[in-house]
Amino acid sequence: MTRHPLHAASARRESRFRVKCPHCLSFARARSSDLLTPTYREVRFECQNDACGHIWVAGLEAIRTLCPSDMPNPAIDIPFAATRAANHASAKATG
Repeated sequence: MTRHPLHAASARRESRFRVKCPHCLSFARARSSDLLTPTYREVRFECQNDACGHIWVAGLEAIRTLCPSDMPNPAIDIPFAATRAANHASAKATG
């Protein structure tokens, strides 16, 4: 199967997800995380600015699909993005 262009683009560059402290805007480090559901994780962040010292928990959730999995888990339902849902539905109907 031919991979979606989104996959090809991500293979060309290293992805680095950076989070900034909501108070001082310094970069933060993820210290730990807990998987609460198959699509939701809570991440504990620590500000790297010693003068700030903020520690907080953020939620990370899979909220919509941009490119469907080639190995879908039938127990997982992540809706398509609105524009992609229409394209996906028409492709399934014609293909």
